[in-house]
Amino acid sequence: MMIVFPGSLWNAEAAEERSPRIVIIELHGMKEGIINEKFENLPHFREMLMGGNDDQSYIYFPRVFVTMPAASVPGISSMYTGFYPKHTGIVSTIWFDRKSHEVRTMISYGQQRINTILKEKGVTTLFDLVGAAGKRSMTAMLMVTNGVDWPIRSGAFFWGNASVLGLIEKGFWIPSSRYIDERTVMAFEDGHLFNFCKSLRGIAKYGWEIPHVMVIQLLGTDLYSHYPPSELICAHATMNGIQRQYAEAVLDPLMVHIMETLKDVGCYEDTVFILVSEHGFTKIESFLSNNLVDDSLQGAFRLPGGGIGCGDADAVIMPGASTKEIYLKNRETGIWLDPPRLLRDVKPAVDLLLQNDEISEHMNALVIRQYPGERNEGVVEDDCWWCFDCDGYDSDTGDDGFLKALKPMAKLSCRFELKDYVVDGLRNQYTRTTAPDIKIINKRGSYFENDRRKYGHHGSYYRSDSVVSFWVGGPGLKGVFPGRHIVRQNVSTRDLVPLVLFMLGIPVPDGLDGINPLQYLIEGRTDGPMPHR
Repeated sequence: MMIVFPGSLWNAEAAEERSPRIVIIELHGMKEGIINEKFENLPHFREMLMGGNDDQSYIYFPRVFVTMPAASVPGISSMYTGFYPKHTGIVSTIWFDRKSHEVRTMISYGQQRINTILKEKGVTTLFDLVGAAGKRSMTAMLMVTNGVDWPIRSGAFFWGNASVLGLIEKGFWIPSSRYIDERTVMAFEDGHLFNFCKSLRGIAKYGWEIPHVMVIQLLGTDLYSHYPPSELICAHATMNGIQRQYAEAVLDPLMVHIMETLKDVGCYEDTVFILVSEHGFTKIESFLSNNLVDDSLQGAFRLPGGGIGCGDADAVIMPGASTKEIYLKNRETGIWLDPPRLLRDVKPAVDLLLQNDEISEHMNALVIRQYPGERNEGVVEDDCWWCFDCDGYDSDTGDDGFLKALKPMAKLSCRFELKDYVVDGLRNQYTRTTAPDIKIINKRGSYFENDRRKYGHHGSYYRSDSVVSFWVGGPGLKGVFPGRHIVRQNVSTRDLVPLVLFMLGIPVPDGLDGINPLQYLIEGRTDGPMPHR
């Protein structure tokens, strides 16, 4: 079958015949536009994507929405499965589980809790799907490795050394971003410790077939943006300036090593590079204490600590960055899975929050969870959330005033530049047992963060955190999708899975939340924004 469309040609059989090798380079935490806006200072990125003679095919996606929340763990989980967080079961980095009464955190040395949850829920990864099609995969990454034939959990092997170097460089315990990225590329090339057989050169030496999908997860941009060098901090550098400096000094030279390794093993001419990030970054403008919300509720609600466990508490508050998530117990039944009463449990908490001037000053929006059909206190519940009208609410008006302040989610979109994206993210983040009852969403640049050495952060509902760029290029692209294209529709990082499957000639399974973004080019729809998905 052959489909012809203006300015390009795609042969549906070509992917299978040529067996392209897909190399995904995940530039962890890189904002939109960092690479393409300064290509003259990034010659190796340019060669990788456009060719040494500027004659390669490429596809550029300038407007890519990350999965909410804009945080590493849920973002990576969604990127390599094609599902929203509510379907992966990894709804955040840390959350409270109403059923088990436990706080679940994804933070661990080996980052394998992600894989455990995906297995428990039966969620397939990109690597599972590639393997089911008879193809092979390898990764040099920490996080999602289910289904990978040759996994090198790169950072876990040298995180300690990187932290010592960071201590020497910065004077406190934070991994060296350069060291992490350089060792990750070395792991991809030659392995480390006893992992040579899992590296690309090792696979080639032992005569195994070169993997069809290879992932290199470079965490340095994220680390560098959180804790840039002191000279950049003193110069009040912008987040764009910080990330461009790192891309030029560290990342661009590493691209040479990746290209040379692929040439040495004989698959470079068939290689397609995909450059993508799972979230962006924002400079911190205002630090808010992580105890601010706890202190506001302490007098009226029993919180965990001092001999009180989460199961016995009235409220559980998660550590936050740009948001704060508050879980409330139904204090009448004492059962966490029972929806808290709006007027007897939720209203007192909201009143206490709004009495705190610092919270009110930095809060952009307050949303309250609905439980359609599970409680009836004088207001219809027909969505996942209400947007609470803080400006029009006066606690002296009593219960009626509180109920009138509960507005439809459409009111929430008026508070954000990204509008429907915020609503879509909230609706598709949580499961029934993991959803908080109250969520505070801060203004741009305001973060709950006790570490004042941090310069940048992410996780917000604003463009700087939520929109990234996405490149596809390399010498192998001409064999499956020739030409040079800019896809101006809104796409998602969840679209990575169907994109890779499409390019490998593997059928895309039904039910994914992501879609193949190249379909816009095949159908000739390349202009104008697409309705948000």
